[in-house]
Amino acid sequence: MVKEEKNDEKQQNGYERAIKYMGVFGGTQSFSILLGMVKTKFAAKLLGAAGLGMIAMYNRTLQMLSDFTNLSLSFSAVRQIAEAYEEGDKEKLTHWIKVLRSWAFLTAVVGVLFSLLLSPFLGDFVFEGHDYYTSRFFLLSPVVGFMAITGSELAILKGVHRLYKVAMYTLWTSVLGLVISVPFYYFMGVAGIFPSIFLTSLLQMVVLLCYSTPLYKYRIAPFSRRVLGDGIDMVKFGLGYIVAAIMGSGSIWLVCKALIGLGNDRVVGIYSTGYFLMNLLPGILFAAIDSDFYPRLSATNKDVAVTNRLVNEQAEVQLLMQAPLLMAYSLALPLLVPLFYDYELVAAVPMTQLAMFGMLVRTMTYPMSYLPLSRGDSKVYMIQEGIYDVLFTLFVIGGYLIGGLLGVGAAMAIAFIADWIVVYAITGCKYSFRFTSGVYICFALQAVIFVAQMVAMYFYKEGWLYWGSGAACVLLSSLLSLYLLSKRMSYVGRLLNRIKRILRW
Repeated sequence: MVKEEKNDEKQQNGYERAIKYMGVFGGTQSFSILLGMVKTKFAAKLLGAAGLGMIAMYNRTLQMLSDFTNLSLSFSAVRQIAEAYEEGDKEKLTHWIKVLRSWAFLTAVVGVLFSLLLSPFLGDFVFEGHDYYTSRFFLLSPVVGFMAITGSELAILKGVHRLYKVAMYTLWTSVLGLVISVPFYYFMGVAGIFPSIFLTSLLQMVVLLCYSTPLYKYRIAPFSRRVLGDGIDMVKFGLGYIVAAIMGSGSIWLVCKALIGLGNDRVVGIYSTGYFLMNLLPGILFAAIDSDFYPRLSATNKDVAVTNRLVNEQAEVQLLMQAPLLMAYSLALPLLVPLFYDYELVAAVPMTQLAMFGMLVRTMTYPMSYLPLSRGDSKVYMIQEGIYDVLFTLFVIGGYLIGGLLGVGAAMAIAFIADWIVVYAITGCKYSFRFTSGVYICFALQAVIFVAQMVAMYFYKEGWLYWGSGAACVLLSSLLSLYLLSKRMSYVGRLLNRIKRILRW
């Protein structure tokens, strides 16, 4: 049965698979974000701003503790599991799953103990030493352990390509988060924050175990030298990923610190809003890369021709799917920001619209940046991420000095272009990667339309000329994407032919 599924996956058109899972995970991610917004709305009404702040501080602190203790096993283990699954070696696959679960169990125990020890300090640092909050951090310590187990089981499902189970897990946990939290907030007020976080995390772990353990029985050997020794490389790679994440967080912190010094708190607020808006839609659309593309790339990482083909297919699909959506999103920002944020933050719109061109470039960079990860080259990954973080920090600060917030938008776009050059140079030299002419043609055509829309939005800031010219660019980009996808994907071509017959073109 597993062999048949694997053969079907191999025979499936690469473009069709990429767009299929982009739709699946983009949809579940969108639904998750929507439920999160509903949950936040209820929390704001029932708990007020202070309650929202407490939820954020609890969640961020627990996430920080989890990131610090789980060794990024949820990411680093996918490569070994995907390789074993692709080889069809059941014994090897079972062994790697046992290695992952053993390490995850140990990190869960360490994470809980670490959280217990830090509880008094966390209460003092986060909530100024109030005994009530200190005791809550103490009682929430098991959540860090739940998160470690959840991450490892998620890595198993991704590694063996059970992607619909991953999507269903995302949907169920989003629903559970809303259904569990709101009654606690309603009946207990602020006191309901603690049980809602605890119970939601516990049920997330249980749901995931219900999906993964029927496939592979839960077996661990946390005190076996052989089992733990086999996981050392996995742990080293995870540590490299953590360092890269710390560098990314550090660059964001430096930018905010610099903007406070050069401007004020309002400038930082507008910048932070713009940065969030810039990453919101692409983050949804990139969700499939982590869940589907990375495991597939990891499974074939020794074959240069296959990895080149996979990266090129993913880049083309991301580019053709995202371009019209990014343009439509940029066009709609003047309506979206007042709707979901304060009207004062409309000042972030021009900066975000300018920066969005960088996200178009990132559709090519993002699939390519997974090459060192698929090979387990944590040093190469850290180097390329470190270079980007330095460039991003310098460009954004320089952009603000030259052109204020509009200069920041331009600087972010330039930073993404520079990142593409750096990553392409590294992957080309290290892994013999090359983009096909098809990717360049797709990008050039979409980039021309994108720039035309940006120019129109700059000169026509409102009124029918703004909306008319912007909508025309979105329509042109959409038609171009449909035409190019029809050349690569059979079912898109069939759909277009059916539409032509209906409209008698």
